[in-house]
Amino acid sequence: MDNNKARWLLENLLERLADRGDGKRELPGIITEGEIKALVQAMESLGGEEVPAEEALHGVKTVSEVEPSRGTDMMVELESASRLEPTGPQTKESYSGQELRIEIDDSILDGEPVSPDFRLCIDFGTAMSKVTLVHDAVGHDGGDEIRVLPLGDIVGQDPADGPLELLISSVYISNDGSVYFGKDAMEVADQEGGDGDRQRIDNMKRFLSEDGIEQVLGEEFNPTGIEIEYYDIVLFYLAYLTWAINQCTDSLGYDRNICRRFAMPCFDNGKSRQYFRMLSKMLGDAQLVADTLGEDIKDGVPLSQLKAVCDDVRARGHDYPFVGSPVTEPLGVASALVSEDGAANNLSLVIDIGAGTTDMSLFRIRVDPSEERYVAHQIPGASCGLTMAGNYIDRVLIQSIISRAELVPQSPEYRRVRNDLERKVRIYKEELFDSGSVDVPLQNGDVVELTLNEFLASSTIQKFKQELHDKILEILNGVDDFYLKTAPRNEVVLVLTGGGATLPFVRSMVGETFEVGNVSVKAVKSFDFPEWLQEDHADLEPIFSRIAVSLGGARENVIQPYDKGNTGRELA
Repeated sequence: MDNNKARWLLENLLERLADRGDGKRELPGIITEGEIKALVQAMESLGGEEVPAEEALHGVKTVSEVEPSRGTDMMVELESASRLEPTGPQTKESYSGQELRIEIDDSILDGEPVSPDFRLCIDFGTAMSKVTLVHDAVGHDGGDEIRVLPLGDIVGQDPADGPLELLISSVYISNDGSVYFGKDAMEVADQEGGDGDRQRIDNMKRFLSEDGIEQVLGEEFNPTGIEIEYYDIVLFYLAYLTWAINQCTDSLGYDRNICRRFAMPCFDNGKSRQYFRMLSKMLGDAQLVADTLGEDIKDGVPLSQLKAVCDDVRARGHDYPFVGSPVTEPLGVASALVSEDGAANNLSLVIDIGAGTTDMSLFRIRVDPSEERYVAHQIPGASCGLTMAGNYIDRVLIQSIISRAELVPQSPEYRRVRNDLERKVRIYKEELFDSGSVDVPLQNGDVVELTLNEFLASSTIQKFKQELHDKILEILNGVDDFYLKTAPRNEVVLVLTGGGATLPFVRSMVGETFEVGNVSVKAVKSFDFPEWLQEDHADLEPIFSRIAVSLGGARENVIQPYDKGNTGRELA
């Protein structure tokens, strides 16, 4: 840790000291790993033996050691803190906002272009993010080497939070003005959010698609006086995601300027271009921010420092040749399904049910190795998206629990109970769908019991099912009859992916016959795990529905999207 960073952290630590009213001071909240390192560095700079960070915690009072009358926060008493003074010419003002001066590491822009034979695809998810690296023709028997990066493992996520290839997409600004990401965001939010007044940002991606990117965060998300927009939050998280990616690619011996594609939902042309430009710039800026902050980004970064670095990087307006083209989420899934060696011939409807959106797209897939044909033409006018997805189910679940508890917005307990449910709803949802029922303890002391059958029978869940059914019909009715009449075996293959792929009401549409004009097509389900992956990548089967977008998006152009010069009729 450089001296400027350590000095700033110590100044921030002093700033957080609270007067106890008895002539002593205490430090409410948590002490970050970065602050511990800064304290150790300060002790070493004063002379004496080197002190390991873990030994520096000796004598720190934990929650269980604090007297009940003084609350449940972790506290550290620093009786002599008032005698400590920052050294050097730097002042607090020089480390806040635009005044913070940190040298930006833009060395990645000097690197030579890397080989096009390997690439990443980043699937920045509303709830979880996934990244896959594909290196062409260096795997078993000349096949592709496929690596789903263990992002969750890199940051120390608990396997109980989900597969370690998935990185939690959460951001939290703590009471002391530090920004935490992923698992740490969830943990610190749980520690500080007991009264229900504080919230973490879990659904930041939706502001890219719902035109809320320039909204300013409210006090429940940002307790500091620094104005932060949702654009800032998305960039902060992408820098954290990029740092985790860097750790993986560094360990594998790949350069950091490796070509990266990125997944995006299905939008109309205008929105698609806007999203592409915005996310391309963000991913490039995020690389510079990650390189500049290094490991500090994983331990909780002071908001003023993070904001200053991001503002500096954005103002430079760099172009980033290592950021490649976008891949729509259904196209990424279609690419993951197709083998380079096996044959395929079908009409497929990809339904990718994520946290924020449900994206659907109809493809005419034809793979014939004897003719060197590897294409899945995205049929024109046959793509659409729904804002109903995993988050919709979360909101329905929260409302179901609140209704059963007979709480109304006018109730003094309502806000506290609802905010607590919003922080923990993913846990309750997983238990409900895994076990068939869930008992939910509320902040007011009540416990609500809910069964899966009751939940799925609710009018709001039935509305989701009907909307999904109607969108499928809308897509099928909107395409040229030719595609339906020539569908092999008169079938449309439903390819279900994303976190919601196993929802019972989604799978219930398998086997249904859709009447479209004078044509009937039966809905059948694709394999949950494609055959071409089974021999060399069987370990990916449990997580395939979650990583299909990033896996397919990182492959070489096995799948070709539709273009005006190619109708796809020749595939029939």
